[in-house]
Amino acid sequence: MGKSKSGSNKTSFAKKILIFFVALLAFISLIAIALCAINPIISPNFFVWTSFFGLAFWPIFFVNIFLFVILILLKAGKSLFISIIAIIIAIPGFMRSCSVNEKKAEEGNVKIMSYNVAHFSNITDNQQNTNEVKDEIIEIINKEKPDIVCLQESRAWSEQDADDFGTKIGCKYHSVNKYSHNNNIIFSKFPLEDDDFTEDFNSKKYSGFIKKVKAGSRGIFYLQNTHLQSYNISKDEIEYVGDTKNYVENSSTGKSIVKKLKDGFEERTHDSKAVAKNLPENRTPIIICGDFNDTPLSYTYHQMRKAGLKDAFLDAGRGIGKTYCGKLPLLRIDYFWHSENIDVFTFKVVKKKISDHYPIVMTFNVSY
Repeated sequence: MGKSKSGSNKTSFAKKILIFFVALLAFISLIAIALCAINPIISPNFFVWTSFFGLAFWPIFFVNIFLFVILILLKAGKSLFISIIAIIIAIPGFMRSCSVNEKKAEEGNVKIMSYNVAHFSNITDNQQNTNEVKDEIIEIINKEKPDIVCLQESRAWSEQDADDFGTKIGCKYHSVNKYSHNNNIIFSKFPLEDDDFTEDFNSKKYSGFIKKVKAGSRGIFYLQNTHLQSYNISKDEIEYVGDTKNYVENSSTGKSIVKKLKDGFEERTHDSKAVAKNLPENRTPIIICGDFNDTPLSYTYHQMRKAGLKDAFLDAGRGIGKTYCGKLPLLRIDYFWHSENIDVFTFKVVKKKISDHYPIVMTFNVSY
C-alpha cells in the first residue's frame, strides 16, 4: 500500500509541475495576444515593437487555443481562466481577421480586381520570363472578367505595352501612377478621368494614385490604387525565418530582418494617415484598393477604419482570406476599402499562385 500511495503522490506532483508549466506558457501567450489587441491604436512612430505582435496574430491566437485545450485535458482548474481571458481579448481581432458571410448568388453590377503582380515574376518557376508570366496573369484576369483591374508592382509601362495589355483583357482605358517606382496601373472598361480632387491628391505623391471612374448608368466613383511601403525582405531572408538554426549562425541576418520590419511599420504610418485623411469632401463614392502590407491587427488598418472606410472582405468575404501566398503564414494584406455608398455584393481571393500575392476580386453597386 505504501508503494501505491508513493506512486500516486509522484503522479500528482508531476501533474502539478506540468500544469504550472502549461499555465506559465498560457500567461506568456495571454500577454502576447494582449499586445496584438492594443497594437492597432499604438503608432509605430511612438512605439514600434507591438507591431510585430500584430503581424503574428494568427500564430499567437492558435497557440492560445492549443494551450486552452491542454489545460482542459489536464483539468487545470483556476489556470483555465488565463486562457479564457486570452480568448476573450482575441475576439475583436478575430472578428477583423475572419469572415463568415453566406455566399451570395447575386453579384454587383461592377466587378473589380486588385493584384500585386510582383514585377511579373513567378515565385514557383524562376525560369519563366516576364512575357510568359504576363500571359498567365492575363489568363487569370480573363477568367474572372473584371470591369476594372488595378495592378501593383507592375514595372514600367510604355504606352504601347499598356495598350496591348489592356486590349488582351478587354479594357479600353488605362492610367499609370507616374509618381511611384512601383508603377501601379489601372485598366478599365470605363473612362478614367481627373478633377480637382484627383489632381491635388496625385500631385502630393502619396503611395498610390486616384482617378474618377465614369461607369455610365452604373454610377460614378473615385478609385484609388495603392501600394504602401513593403518590408523589402528578400527570398533568402524569408528562408532564414523558417530555419531556426540560422538564428544562431547568422544573427546579422536576423537583425537585418528586424530592421526592415521596423522601417516598414514606421513608413506605412505616414502613408496610411495621408491616404485616410485625404478623402473627397463631397459624397462621391470611393474605393481604395491595393497592397497595404499590413494585417487587420495593424495601425494602418485602424487608420482606414477610423476614417470611416469599410473593409469589403468583412462585408462579403469568407474564412481567413489570406492574400499573401509566400512562406509567411496567413497574412491578409491586400484590401478593398470603400465608403458607405458602395454596396459590396461579393468578395473572393483567387487562389492562383504566380506572384507572391493572390488577386482579390469584388463586385459592387454604387449608391447615393
